[in-house]
This record gives sequence, structure tokens and C-alpha cells, in this order.
Amino acid sequence: MFGFSLPKLLVLIVILLAVWYGFKWVARLNQVREASKKERRRLDAGTPGPDTEDMVKCARCDTFVPARGARHCGRDGCPYPR
Repeated sequence: MFGFSLPKLLVLIVILLAVWYGFKWVARLNQVREASKKERRRLDAGTPGPDTEDMVKCARCDTFVPARGARHCGRDGCPYPR
């Protein structure tokens, strides 16, 4: 009844692997949830992310253009070079 046999050992190994990978999956799921919570908190706080860029208002056309690399809008008197 309590003897060791190959089928019992294989079933035990399968159960242990299932539990092991189950814990790894749950840990990965929690990590993704924490990252999304952190991103939501950052967005709610209004702090800029790594892909943000400063904008300046064009004196001629009253639109906002990137502070670096702003281009001529095509209107007379535009302060930015062509």
C-alpha cells in the first residue's frame, strides 16, 4: 500500500511540477498587476513619463509645437526656421 512504485513517483513529480509552475504563474500575475497599479498611480498624479516632451506656444498660429525641433508652420511671420 505505501510502497514506492514508478507510477506513484511519476504522479508525485507531476503534482509537484504543477504546484511549482502554478506559484510561478501567480507571482508573475501579481507582478504585472503591481506594475499596472504603479503606472495608473503615476498617470493619476500627473507626472510625466519617459516619452513626454516640452511644448511651447507658437506666437503666430497659437498652436503648441515641440520645444526642440519645431518647424515652420507655413504662415508669414512664423518664428521657427524652415
